[in-house]
Amino acid sequence: MRGSGQPLAVSVQPGFSVAWLAALHQAWTAYVLGSYAIGAVVVDAGGRVIARGRNRLGEVRRAAGGVIGGHDLAHAEINALLDLEGVPRPEVYGWTVLTTVQPCPQCAGAIAMSSIRGVAYAAPDPWAGCTRLLTDDPYVSRKGIRVERAPEVVQRAALRLALVSFLREGHDRLGPFLTHFDKYAEDVQFALRLHDGGTLAALRGRGAPLVEALAALLGKPVEVEGGCWPLEPEPLEPDGAAPKLSPSPNRTGRACVYVEHGGQVLMTGLEWGGWTLPGGGIDPEETGAEAAVREAWEECGARVEVTGEAVTLRGSSGADSLCYPARLLSLSPSPEGRPVAWINPRALPWANDIQLRQVLAARGETPPGLALPGRVQVALGAAGRLGFDRTSSLETGQLLRSLAATRPGGMFAELGSGTGAGAAWLLAGMNASSRLITAELDAARADAARAVLAGDGRATVLAGDWRRALASGPFDLIFSDCAPAKRETASLDLLVGALKPGGVLVLDNFSPPARLPEALYAGDPEREALWAHPNLLCSEVEVSRTERVILAVRRA
Repeated sequence: MRGSGQPLAVSVQPGFSVAWLAALHQAWTAYVLGSYAIGAVVVDAGGRVIARGRNRLGEVRRAAGGVIGGHDLAHAEINALLDLEGVPRPEVYGWTVLTTVQPCPQCAGAIAMSSIRGVAYAAPDPWAGCTRLLTDDPYVSRKGIRVERAPEVVQRAALRLALVSFLREGHDRLGPFLTHFDKYAEDVQFALRLHDGGTLAALRGRGAPLVEALAALLGKPVEVEGGCWPLEPEPLEPDGAAPKLSPSPNRTGRACVYVEHGGQVLMTGLEWGGWTLPGGGIDPEETGAEAAVREAWEECGARVEVTGEAVTLRGSSGADSLCYPARLLSLSPSPEGRPVAWINPRALPWANDIQLRQVLAARGETPPGLALPGRVQVALGAAGRLGFDRTSSLETGQLLRSLAATRPGGMFAELGSGTGAGAAWLLAGMNASSRLITAELDAARADAARAVLAGDGRATVLAGDWRRALASGPFDLIFSDCAPAKRETASLDLLVGALKPGGVLVLDNFSPPARLPEALYAGDPEREALWAHPNLLCSEVEVSRTERVILAVRRA
């Protein structure tokens, strides 16, 4: 455990990408649980792992919850495909199945019909490998499925692990199956030594992490720093059944855990980059506190004890999560193989993280530089009382405050006051000679905004259509925060005409491509209109993982 507040470093031997390590972890888990050592994952176009599966031939027979076990269909690639939440087009065409052993005819056929257009495999299977189905079959070949190989070091580790599992299952080293691997004699001999010496069996018996298995398979230590990839296999349940899925498909909410130790807080790595508090779904049979304790173990290898009541955290996507404070009892490698970091929650940038700042606020520990302007706090309270859930994000508010400060003596407009939060952010950045016009169509919200801004002579609240505010232009900045002004492309010329040359139009709440709704897969008309306008120069600013703000400047 480090005390510097810096994220733990991740350093792995070349060739072992996070995705391939995830696939190997599935293979090692399959071996530990008595099946053939074959694992698979699905990655998106950016290389992020979005689904996992392992061979479950040796597990209890079942076909439920997106998992097949103890059945001839219980292959790693099949289970990985079943683990996908969906196959949206056209995104799915950029996905790839990574499997530790060359797909058999069954798995190659399933991949061919899944809409996924990429396969990469590690170990060859000269007995049943059938990737030629993907490239040579007259029908399947028209799909243009990419067939690639894993890095050489992954191929070697995966082949030796698979061979040891084949030997364990009783395949005769001189029989027709294993003699098909004569081309790989060096790896076969290495696997025989591991099998005869009981090396992997001993590791399996004590639940050794993947990093130890890889060292045995390669005959040398694998470089791993920071405790990020010593993966532990899933524990067997007392009756020897397959591990319970977590969370269940019928989860009842979300919980996370705030583990503070020595002034630092435990975070877990996101598969697509970044850090988050350990957390996940609450199973029907458990409390939120129990879910938080479970997630701390599964994601970070942390055994913790809840020490207080939960704080409700609002997610950037609108989903709430119960956040429980907890005391650290012990720390082991993460069973899920996730990287972990100990960070200083009261230092930037962590203190401005969407989760951590809410926890700090609830504990009265917000750093002075991040304290909300007083009028913003009042506006948020009014929004809560009115059930208004479309208030601008704090990230957008901070951006508005900074932009307002660049235009001393400027004229500002806000189209869609809400309860006054956006206006309050703008006022926090405006100087004494600046002026703000804000318009709100809903009478109750207009009254709330008027109350929030009362006493500040720089601000005028108009109750009515947003077009009324434009009559007071031209403006140095227009914050377009109501649906008609933002989404009706026919209104764009009105907005541009109300800007001074060099004035900026600010539009919030745009989704990044990774979170774009399916209706916009063919294109976003709002973005298209802004970028195509002859009098605008546009940029997108990613203010959080889930939101982008567009800045459109009128040409001088």
